[in-house]
Amino acid sequence: MDYSDLTQLLDRLNSSVLVPAQRFFETLPPEAIPIILAAAGGLAFLAALAAYLLLRPAKKQQVRSPQNPEDFADFFKKNGTIMDIAAAGLTERIIGRAVVTKIKDDGIRLEIIEDTGISKVTAPAELTLMFPPERFGTSRVNAFNSKIQNLDCNEDGCGRVLLTPPSGFALVKRRQHKRKRVVDQQFIRVKIWRGKPKGDAMAFADAAPDLAVNSYDPRASGHEINQVINISNGGIGVSAHQGLIDKKFNINDDVLINIFMFNFRQKIFKPYWYAGRIRSIEELDGTSYRIGVQFTMNGIMRDETEQNIDWSGI
Repeated sequence: MDYSDLTQLLDRLNSSVLVPAQRFFETLPPEAIPIILAAAGGLAFLAALAAYLLLRPAKKQQVRSPQNPEDFADFFKKNGTIMDIAAAGLTERIIGRAVVTKIKDDGIRLEIIEDTGISKVTAPAELTLMFPPERFGTSRVNAFNSKIQNLDCNEDGCGRVLLTPPSGFALVKRRQHKRKRVVDQQFIRVKIWRGKPKGDAMAFADAAPDLAVNSYDPRASGHEINQVINISNGGIGVSAHQGLIDKKFNINDDVLINIFMFNFRQKIFKPYWYAGRIRSIEELDGTSYRIGVQFTMNGIMRDETEQNIDWSGI
């Protein structure tokens, strides 16, 4: 629109709307003005309310809990449930994670979002898929069995898997060690290095950590917002900024860990050394990740001056 067209439009708006409105207000008695303004305000409020009701997001529909075995696949699909995958009978070793994307009469199709070994399994191997506990009849279940019908893989890994319909629902024990949630971060400090025990002389103890939690090191920055989530006799879970995790840590990486924890009985901080393996990396909120580490070896400092560590299996 050029300048002349804009001028004509403004002149027409002024002559057809603003001038008649001004003349109308001039004919009204002074005591009528507040009433008209109040009415206009009320109409504006009703218009805004109508716009809000029309444009507000629809209330999320609550997905009904499964009532029989046939309902579970649809329940998982609607909820976007992420399920851990293990070989049948070996529920402690997770070989992948997946979500249900399609339901068929003869099976269910899942999208694999994390491959930690499922690409090495072939049809018709039997799998156990584990999910958050759900009420089923008078009991609770958190797993079912299914067999592989087809595994869609290429050189980059496996992306989809077609399984037989779920069967054999059960409640399986998921954790060998009870986790303790860390509430107060000031009583625990953690340093993590990539690598594995190579001998007695551990130079890594003097090196800047690849990941630090509540542990200041002037040679490493960006670790301030990291936190310890939980800890158990079998491992530790920490949250860290994604910039410290991307392209640095991967699932099944070997790591060396120093945990500096406050002993309330002795009123001092005590160091604990572990070798471990990263078992899970999960996105939390778009800016941070949760890393789960399983302890594989226990370390005892033999000589604090030379920082030699003796390692033993757990």
